[in-house]
Amino acid sequence: MFLFTAFMIVFMMHYVAVAWTCLNTPFLSFNLFAKILPVFMTLFFFAAFIVPHQVHNDFTYILQIMAQSWLGVLFLYFITVMAAMLLQLIFKLIGHPITFSLGPLVILAAFVLTSVSVSRALKEPEITELTITTETPGTDGIKIVQVSDTHFGATVTPSRAAKLTKQINALEPDLILFTGDIFEDTGRYTPLFVENVKDMKAKLGKFGVTGNHEYYGGIMKNMDLFREAGITPLQNKTVQAGKINIVGINDILSSGIKPQYFEEIIRAGTVSNNNYNLLLSHTPLYLEEAANNKIDLMLSGHTHNGQIWPFKYLTGLRFKNLYGLYKKGKTNLYVTSGTFYWGPALRLGTKNELPVITLKEAEK
Repeated sequence: MFLFTAFMIVFMMHYVAVAWTCLNTPFLSFNLFAKILPVFMTLFFFAAFIVPHQVHNDFTYILQIMAQSWLGVLFLYFITVMAAMLLQLIFKLIGHPITFSLGPLVILAAFVLTSVSVSRALKEPEITELTITTETPGTDGIKIVQVSDTHFGATVTPSRAAKLTKQINALEPDLILFTGDIFEDTGRYTPLFVENVKDMKAKLGKFGVTGNHEYYGGIMKNMDLFREAGITPLQNKTVQAGKINIVGINDILSSGIKPQYFEEIIRAGTVSNNNYNLLLSHTPLYLEEAANNKIDLMLSGHTHNGQIWPFKYLTGLRFKNLYGLYKKGKTNLYVTSGTFYWGPALRLGTKNELPVITLKEAEK
């Protein structure tokens, strides 16, 4: 059912884009070829998306890049066409129909949007510096780097992973915390990503939790990759790093964790001592439950801040805590827009981000 729905949505986007362009561009016509073209484009897209997960070689790697890139370009072109259709409707309703061809202008606008989006996606992650108050002795000055939603794979290359490693090591963090969606299924390129993450250094260690993509690629396989990369996986468990309890929750949506079980996991990790309580949860849900159970700081990702405008508004309908710093009682929640991006190398109205959090003792 999911595949059928996805197929129909992608087909509809192709059909609307091709039909409108042909009908609104000089020298083009909506002939038989144009009518069947969306079918072949959709079939090729799904083949290019699915085959690389079954066969790993240079050809399928290129196919995967093409499929992911085309998805983003298609979306940007589709929303540009929809905006043009809305404009045509408005002018028609007010009695001044547009008489010239909008097709070339839409193509140009989509090209500009795509170029801007690609340039933003290819930028190195911007460092977001945050200072969070701590009342726990022995935690003043602790520096934490949050890595989330790297989606190391077809469009996020090993060379970008290497640059990220240098960027993080230059910060000399005490902790590197991974909040899910780290590795994608990239076949023979996976060891390169693992080695780059392994080279990331933190005085108190590297810890991480699962995101939804760890489940898509096989949870056991991805947890093995975590370990190979020197990341201690926290699957509904707690570890102590210095004076900090790090509580790790499996991805809430993928593992079906309800609020009651969420609270039970937290309580099991925070009642034993007076340490600083830090919670890692890929999906930014249950802030109130975290606040009710002595969590000082919660780190999440998943939303990408929508990644491509106007998706941020749609994503915001699902997640109240979409991006940035939130506070509930004494609990702080930071939701990052992601170190990189998912799928197409496109970002519009959002950014690649590397949060650097410093704990600072409260003034007395």
